[in-house]
Amino acid sequence: MATPDELRAAIAEGREALAAALEAAKAGDWEKEPGTGEGEAAWSARATAEHVVGAEAFFTNAICTACGYPGVEFANRSYANAGEAAAALAEVIEVTNKKLKYVTETDLPNKHDRFGSVEGLMATQAGHAKDHAAQIRAAAGV
Repeated sequence: MATPDELRAAIAEGREALAAALEAAKAGDWEKEPGTGEGEAAWSARATAEHVVGAEAFFTNAICTACGYPGVEFANRSYANAGEAAAALAEVIEVTNKKLKYVTETDLPNKHDRFGSVEGLMATQAGHAKDHAAQIRAAAGV
């Protein structure tokens, strides 16, 4: 079993990859429509960013629910460019870290009624950010 600190570090690593992808996407094609060929991005960089930034709050709220404490307030929104998405990512990281820092060893096995254990949720959150970072780079062509 991973420790809470290891899981927080994995989440931070996924978020760093996401921030780097958004920075790179500033020089790419933010709006390119999804491709239809094998290996092409399924979503535009913009659509991917809009999904993944909001998902950071979603995963944190699921973790909070399983731990029995209040979640975070963060509204999903649209981003006209990669800079706006990067700013929103920084905002959601600040908001969610205020909750994730309280996850303890005893919280990790807690179950969420739809998404498994807190440990699993945190691991999924980390991987989700990394996966979508790669997708943003592919879609933007950077």
